[in-house]
Amino acid sequence: MTAFTRRCGTWFGSLVVSFWILGCGGANEPDPSKPAKSGSKKPAAVTSTTEESTDKSKASAPKEDAAAESFAPVKLGGGSGDLSDSTTKSTKKNVPPEKQLDDVKKALKPIQVVLGPWHAIIDKTKSYEDLQWVWDWKTDRTQPALAMATKEEGTYFKTARLTYLVEDEKFQLTLTDKDGKQRLLQGVFTVEPTDKPGEDKKQTPQRTYKLQLTETGDAKDRWQIVMNQQDNNRYLFELSQFRGSRFVRFDTMASQREGTSFALDDSDYKDRTCVISQGLGTTQVSYKGKSYWVCCSGCKAAFEEDPEKWIAKFEAMQTK
Repeated sequence: MTAFTRRCGTWFGSLVVSFWILGCGGANEPDPSKPAKSGSKKPAAVTSTTEESTDKSKASAPKEDAAAESFAPVKLGGGSGDLSDSTTKSTKKNVPPEKQLDDVKKALKPIQVVLGPWHAIIDKTKSYEDLQWVWDWKTDRTQPALAMATKEEGTYFKTARLTYLVEDEKFQLTLTDKDGKQRLLQGVFTVEPTDKPGEDKKQTPQRTYKLQLTETGDAKDRWQIVMNQQDNNRYLFELSQFRGSRFVRFDTMASQREGTSFALDDSDYKDRTCVISQGLGTTQVSYKGKSYWVCCSGCKAAFEEDPEKWIAKFEAMQTK
């Protein structure tokens, strides 16, 4: 072998070794031609060595767990995390039963002018129905209602139950027909209760208001009822049905009070104030030798069940 050949072999061997060393040294470097994996680890310069030494198990945990630990818990109720609505509802639901009862009674007081027996005429058929409104304190003791029942089956419904939803600040009317089918309607006053002087010699205040109640849900045969109190002795149930894009009236029930008017001026009640509803008393009840007044059979039943409770509430009101 000549000196030239030996020199060429040495040069070629050095070149091969150099390429081999460069290839091995770059084996752990990321390939710039390939995108980095989303779950790849951060450089060691920004990783806490303390965390690695104290909890090596985290290094083997799924990447999703590590991501979940990096963020605060998600709050329901909106992007801002404002829970004021749910907190308010929760507080209202925790209203003490006695406070709930008093709030419902207060809301229904302007409407209790309907208490008593009535004769109703159905405009479409010209037929008559006898019905009566009373206080219902027993069905739900924290949710009293003004309850109506017809003596017969009733053209459109046999019973009605009107109460007030404290949480929603709405009135709720539940109608039940002769077959047991129910309709649930909710609404508010469209004309607030107002007392105006009557035309009698005493000018007894006459109450008027309009309470509009719309059936909940999206059924095609939804009803809307306007309870139109025209004076102490007369009110209308104006019945409408949803047709197309609006409610169209299909009938009217006009009710005329049986007997005399209920006075509305508190000064007229004097000693005849109902011990439970504070309406005009029509029936006397007694307890431990003392007489009290109640305005309807519903209040009479409630008084007889727990007279001490209602007497205590009534006497407390007199001292205010």
